[in-house]
Amino acid sequence: MRLSSIFPLAIFAASVLGDTHYFFSGFFAGTTIVGIQFDDATSTLSLVQNIIMQASEGSKWIAIDEQRKNIYVGTTGYFQSYAITSNLSLTYQSNISLSSDCSNANFLIAATAPSYTVFGVQYSGGCSAQAISVDATGALQRTISNLTYDSSAGVHGLDLSPDNDFVYSADDMGNAVWVHLFESTSGTAEQVQYLAAPTGANPRHLAVHPNGQWVYVVYEELNQLAVYSRDNTTGKLTDTNTTYPLIPPTFTNTSSYWADEALFSIPGTNSSTGSPKYLITGTRSRSTNSTGYVSAFSLDSSTGAITEQLFLLPSTGSGGSANAVSPSPFSEEYFAITDSGSNFIERWRIDGDAATAWAVAHLDLENGPANVVWYS
Repeated sequence: MRLSSIFPLAIFAASVLGDTHYFFSGFFAGTTIVGIQFDDATSTLSLVQNIIMQASEGSKWIAIDEQRKNIYVGTTGYFQSYAITSNLSLTYQSNISLSSDCSNANFLIAATAPSYTVFGVQYSGGCSAQAISVDATGALQRTISNLTYDSSAGVHGLDLSPDNDFVYSADDMGNAVWVHLFESTSGTAEQVQYLAAPTGANPRHLAVHPNGQWVYVVYEELNQLAVYSRDNTTGKLTDTNTTYPLIPPTFTNTSSYWADEALFSIPGTNSSTGSPKYLITGTRSRSTNSTGYVSAFSLDSSTGAITEQLFLLPSTGSGGSANAVSPSPFSEEYFAITDSGSNFIERWRIDGDAATAWAVAHLDLENGPANVVWYS
């Protein structure tokens, strides 16, 4: 490690630096989702819209569909869908009601190909994840299948295989990783693997490489990134017993931090390989008096394997419950990061030789942002 002090709609031209770019952010509390613009020329973030939701208890996670036409929201008691309007606002479409004992809607992800199934999970003990059908516009229709776990499970994050037929679950409460086969034609789900994680690991989020060969798992409690290899035929995982630190390895107060997110950078349309260059992570501090951390890893363009941990840097603030990173769809060197401890969003840039990164734009907000999704 070098230590140092989405895809746009087809009707739009490919974004280049010097343009303005737009993203949405949800919040852990309140009734609002915001639309924010980043201007490359001036390196500024601007609040464009405050959009009132049909929910009163925040948007703990938001996701965007492959066609950039819908935003899906996890809020207490519901999974909701909103259509993106021509002026980049949101119009409420539908919701999926949740049972009272599994009401903590926490995470959603949308399949990248027809039938564009949406998968959502509630972060509570023993609750299933749900496969939800969408109509021709992308609005949520109904739950078509449940992805079940054991009674000790509390899944916090999901990701899909490149062909959308396997679902991977990070079980934070049950300290495990789960694999389910999902048949889109029949709408059925079947458990194919359960892997206990190392003692005290508590997997929170995970990321499946676009080539399907690797799954990278964030161990929230150990503050590590773990490497699992994946069989592209069976979908099953093997723990390689390889981990990387997500806080400085000299720290002894690991319980003061909790690792959060890992996402791949998004190759541009002119990429020669179509393979992401980086995996970017965010770790939170449990105290607003200390910063969290961001890290990036270089990836082999052919295999997708990690070749190097490039940097491990303090974030601007603690991150609060967030420090959720969101790589931009127009340049692999840029990503957004949310801080719900001090109520701001920043845009970061990885430097040319990837030896470091820094915040290039900052926007203060009135509430604690959860995560963001890029529209353009």
